[in-house]
Order: sequence, then structure tokens, then C-alpha cells
Amino acid sequence: MLRAASRKYPGIRAALLLLLLLAAVPSEAAGTVSVDVGAVYASNEGTSIDPALGTIRGKLQSMFNYTSYSMLDRKRRTLSVGETGEFELPGRRTMRATLLPAQGDKVRLSIQISDGSRKLLATTLGLRRGGMVLVGGPSHKAGVLILIISAE
Repeated sequence: MLRAASRKYPGIRAALLLLLLLAAVPSEAAGTVSVDVGAVYASNEGTSIDPALGTIRGKLQSMFNYTSYSMLDRKRRTLSVGETGEFELPGRRTMRATLLPAQGDKVRLSIQISDGSRKLLATTLGLRRGGMVLVGGPSHKAGVLILIISAE
């Protein structure tokens, strides 16, 4: 029946092909990503490691040269492609994350960290869904903040 209709109406085959191609394009819901930002205070004051950091303890110790790590805050935002979410960080700083287009299981985030009107960092991160990036950064009290940025 489809073959007969496509002979009678030649444009129907092209229209059906277009519909099939559009169905293969991910929906807007598939274009959303849950971005999680954890703020860790790292210092050489003491030798404790917050139990909440148990799963990434080894990564922190291998990448950063501090003796004490504690989770200060953690926030999660769900973003669509092109949408920007703002995350308040300790020390009156902010981080803005914009979800950029990416393919497959990749996630691209444009990141801006500011201290008031002063930009501290502007970069684009690329990671896999479910992946994580550690960003060592601004000073905080007697140490530094380390940001744990993950996307699912």
C-alpha cells in the first residue's frame, strides 16, 4: 500500500523519510543534563577527610597537596541546552554553568566563576555523562576551594 501510494504521490516517500529523520533527533528532554557542583574546602589544617568525600578521596589526594578536605556545600540544577544555571559558592563567589550542544554521551559546559564583578575563571569543560571534573581554585580561609563538577 505504501509503495502504491508513493508511486501515485511521489512526494510521500520524501515526507516519510523526513518524518523518520526527525524522529531520530533527540527530544528536548533528552537535551537536559543534571549538573551537580560540590564545594570542598582543602587546607593543611589538620588531617581529616570528610566521610562525604569517601568515593573521591584518592583523587583529591593524588591531585592536590593538602592534608584536610571537607565538603562545604553541594547544589544541583537541571539544565537544557543553551540554559544557564547559577551556583552560589562559599566566600560570596558564584559559578555560572551553561549547557552547550554535544553529541552522544558527551556533556559540554561553559563555566564562569566570579567574585563579585571580578571573573576568576572562564572555561569550557567536556566530560561524559556521569563523569566528573575537579577544579582547584580560589583561596578560601587558610586553604582553597576545590569544585567537584559532575553531569548526568
